[in-house]
Amino acid sequence: MTAPAVLPERVARNAVLKLAVQATRLLSLAFLVLAARVLGPEGFGKFTFAYTLATLLGAALDLGMHSLLVREVARARGRTAEWWAAAVTLKLGLLLPVGLAFLALPVATARPGDTTGATWLLGAAIGLQSFIELAVSVFTGFERLELELRLRLVEKLALVAVGVTGLALGGGLVWVSATFAVAALVSLALGVRFVHRRLAPLRWRWDPAGAQALARALGPVALAFVLAFATTRLVPLVVALLGGDLAAGYLGAAVRVLDVVAVVPVALGAAVYPILARTAPTDPRFRRVLVRATEVLLLLGLAVALGLAHGAERLTAWVYGARYEPAAALLAILSAAACLSFLNYFLGFVFLALDRPGRLVAVTGVSLGASALLTPGLVLAAGAEGGAVALVLVETLSVTAILMGLLPLVGLPLGLGALKAGGAATAAGLVAGVLPPGGVRLGGALLVYAAGVLALQPVPRELWARLFRGGAWLAERP
Repeated sequence: MTAPAVLPERVARNAVLKLAVQATRLLSLAFLVLAARVLGPEGFGKFTFAYTLATLLGAALDLGMHSLLVREVARARGRTAEWWAAAVTLKLGLLLPVGLAFLALPVATARPGDTTGATWLLGAAIGLQSFIELAVSVFTGFERLELELRLRLVEKLALVAVGVTGLALGGGLVWVSATFAVAALVSLALGVRFVHRRLAPLRWRWDPAGAQALARALGPVALAFVLAFATTRLVPLVVALLGGDLAAGYLGAAVRVLDVVAVVPVALGAAVYPILARTAPTDPRFRRVLVRATEVLLLLGLAVALGLAHGAERLTAWVYGARYEPAAALLAILSAAACLSFLNYFLGFVFLALDRPGRLVAVTGVSLGASALLTPGLVLAAGAEGGAVALVLVETLSVTAILMGLLPLVGLPLGLGALKAGGAATAAGLVAGVLPPGGVRLGGALLVYAAGVLALQPVPRELWARLFRGGAWLAERP
């Protein structure tokens, strides 16, 4: 593998565009917040359960395929149409058996009629979304993230327009779920058009041989994806089954906030992953980019953790209203998981860039096993709070396992900058402990952290300067 010169400005361009893409999720979050207020905690608990079940269908159609597609398109753009035909064939081949099993899930779990209908509609939306992600993978491999930005903006505007109109007319849980399916259908049509007209003319053919070859290449990647997916979805399901719809609603509200801050690792990962995939691991640039990206993520993740830990009560009240007051304590607990998930998300892709998915399988297996052992007991003992604690513990074990897995391959992907960022966060936490709760504590913690970062400079000032210049590269196509 070879790579062109890796420029911070180029990484910044991709990251800024991906961050803008993720910012469109604020539109869907606004719609979900409105829906949560209209449906109430119990109704939103049903939505959380339905959405969690629906994502099982998406996981069965994804299987890590999109990460593999990004890697292969980044390495050989001329073969995009071949990979596209193989991926579509494989997904359609999986859809019939997996779809039939999915339809039976809400019935087998004895869910009410409205929950069952919501599950099926959300399943349709996420099934369509799985095909949308093929287009997004091509955009990422070509480093044409401006196309994804246009796609996502249209999708979210359709979601809000249809959803808000329906809620105003008295629509409930089923309408909210149907809205996601409509928006996904619009987005899929636009995504296919972008790929076909602007990047790679697609071959509209059934390709069983290509699908079989893709499935063989996908094997360990798929296993790792399934294990990681099961780990993240296990806790909400256990809370819903053992703690009830109300507890699931509170936990779901807190987790939705984490979904918003997850835009940070998603943006940086989309910018860096194609570069790592094209760069030989023996090239000094590989480790340099890896360490810098990890340290930037840690720096930002610690700031997010401090903000959520000390501002959870205010944020929950502002976003969800008084009825969701119990979710504030859950969000404060999950602040640590937010920071750890930044590292988990990004470093998992490093194994794929290194063509070592087997190590990722081992890491995700450890995480799922820990979650299966810890979550039921913690939920039975402490309800939704036990589920939040389980998520933090699992993220901690996962980060530890990832770092151990990367150590013999590329060394520890953390340098002196990580220690400096940790020192600034420790100082902020100590100061926050002696300040009165509320805005004073939140502001004090963030100010001390900012001062520590400015004094210690965990990320060199000149690198920040080059990254910020990336804004001037937004109009340029790689």
